[in-house]
Amino acid sequence: MTKRQYRGTAQKEVAARTHQRILEATIALAADHWVDEITLEQIAGKAGVTAQTILRHFGSKDGLAAAAARLSSNAVTQQRNEAVAGDLDNIVANLVEHYEQVGDRVFRTLAQEELMPQLKEFLQEGRNFHRQWVERVFETWLRPLDAVERERRTVQLIAACDVYVWKLLRRDLALSIDAYRQTLTDMLMALLNRVPGE
Repeated sequence: MTKRQYRGTAQKEVAARTHQRILEATIALAADHWVDEITLEQIAGKAGVTAQTILRHFGSKDGLAAAAARLSSNAVTQQRNEAVAGDLDNIVANLVEHYEQVGDRVFRTLAQEELMPQLKEFLQEGRNFHRQWVERVFETWLRPLDAVERERRTVQLIAACDVYVWKLLRRDLALSIDAYRQTLTDMLMALLNRVPGE
């Protein structure tokens, strides 16, 4: 490799690390702040770059928000896909881990959906993924039901496993993690053991 090639490769690696650092700083700040209140200066300070560097990488704050949402969405998909279908304890543990890590950030993002149109696509993808996840992990219980009852039960499970239920139990009612885990387990068992038509 020539010196020029080496220098070009090194510059690309530095740029890639900077790009990733900016995204990670944005996601970290979103864990504790409303997205529309986060400034480029805050992100730049956390990432150790300038605001101009952020603009060179992402074009605009909206472009950065979209890229950070994509990275976060990919990480969520990977973590949630680790849930073992048909294993209720594992399913609950997967949800608890997920919401404890990102629940507050997800809820704040959802609350700003109408204010930030660039997030709509990712939030809808999240809703679609949540339904697919429910259909996959609870398939053992859903398979024997007829089409109407299967859809009814699927919707109930989607609601029970939703971030809004986590927020209600963990934040509004201040349940401990163990209490939330047990409450969620009880709710899911009641749905999964319900006789069709009840």
